[in-house]
Amino acid sequence: MAKEEVYDRWHKSRPEKGEPECSEHPGFVPSADHGCELRWQARWRDKDGRQRSKNFPKNRKQAAAAFQRGQRSAVEEGRDPAPYRSRRKRSGIPTIGEYAETFLSRHEGRPGTIHAYESRLRAQIVPVLGNRQVDEVKRGDYRDFFTRLKKDGMPDITRSAVKKTLSVMLAMAVEDGYLEGNPVAGIRLPQGGNRGARLTWKHVVALSEEIYPRYELLIWYGALQALRSMEAVAVRRDDMEAVPGRLAVVEQRQQGKTAPLKTTASEASLTVGSFLLDKYQEHMARWRAPLKAAELRKRERRGRPPIPQEYSHLVTLTKWWTPVRESTLCYAFNQAKERVRARGVDVPQEATFRDLRHFADAILIASGVEPRKVQARMRHAHLAETLDTYGYLVWEVDWENAPASFEELYGIPVPPGLPESALVPAAVRRLCRENT
Repeated sequence: MAKEEVYDRWHKSRPEKGEPECSEHPGFVPSADHGCELRWQARWRDKDGRQRSKNFPKNRKQAAAAFQRGQRSAVEEGRDPAPYRSRRKRSGIPTIGEYAETFLSRHEGRPGTIHAYESRLRAQIVPVLGNRQVDEVKRGDYRDFFTRLKKDGMPDITRSAVKKTLSVMLAMAVEDGYLEGNPVAGIRLPQGGNRGARLTWKHVVALSEEIYPRYELLIWYGALQALRSMEAVAVRRDDMEAVPGRLAVVEQRQQGKTAPLKTTASEASLTVGSFLLDKYQEHMARWRAPLKAAELRKRERRGRPPIPQEYSHLVTLTKWWTPVRESTLCYAFNQAKERVRARGVDVPQEATFRDLRHFADAILIASGVEPRKVQARMRHAHLAETLDTYGYLVWEVDWENAPASFEELYGIPVPPGLPESALVPAAVRRLCRENT
């Protein structure tokens, strides 16, 4: 009878060519679990063909092999393997699906944070682990879960967000006495690179030209005022008109409803350049002028709902005169991006509306604006976030493709050292384009 071999968790069974050998065990390639206490793993398949396993300490190899033989023999003879024989769920212990609802109802984070946790729980975690009791899922099961997400093509940054959600929920389960410790704590996953796409003025101008015209102003709110997507759609008439030359950032919208800003540092009053003010006036004249009687009758004949008055204070609305939701703006942005790429402008495929905010940060830093002033405009709580997180995205600014001069765009004095192309007014740029 062949010798029963157990899996060595310390070393890779299928190492890649050229990987360095283990310094302690020549001839082997170390794995990520090298040095862990539970080195040996007994493996077998149950009657349904599912892979099962149990780990044993580093000095219990023979015990692991004996256990593995017993499990495989039991399956071949039609008996229940030992760890799963007569297993019953303990009463009073909730399943992960049940505890997820408890976690969401008790968490006291910001609405946006709770919404993100809820999305990850319902989309990724509960469908896979929801039927198992909280104390039944072990550390190795969570590792397998994260590995499966990677095989399904999930980016590392998204997997890290899923792991964070699980860790926060299981920490609450520890406090409630369902677990002795958090089984996810300490599992390390690659964080993934910064997902910011490097945009240029050429990209931004093309996006503003190709997006649905009703949403053009939102592109400029992101690229010039560094507003987040749901802050841009929440801009009200009073925010633009109460103080001439200033934009008040006081709220955002979530799921179509008014919501607090992300942090206390997000509330601010920002200078507005003449370029954006002109875009605002054009937008209001075209899209927010009261509909004529003939247009109202046409809407009624087509069965469209009456225009709600409760949204009349918002600057940007959908064609149904309702607040713009995140999914709507995301779709419009992606459609504009594809049209821009179709006309030959190489806007990054991974670019999102948020990258307009990153673009604004990078432009101001590259233009030599004082770091503290950039931080104030970005509304970051810490200067390090302003300088380190997004400042690398632009190396050289293509001012010749900008739609206006620096001062017209941002409403602040021109920093020293900018090239002549950054000082050309919008009217001169338009005249040059018309002549060419």
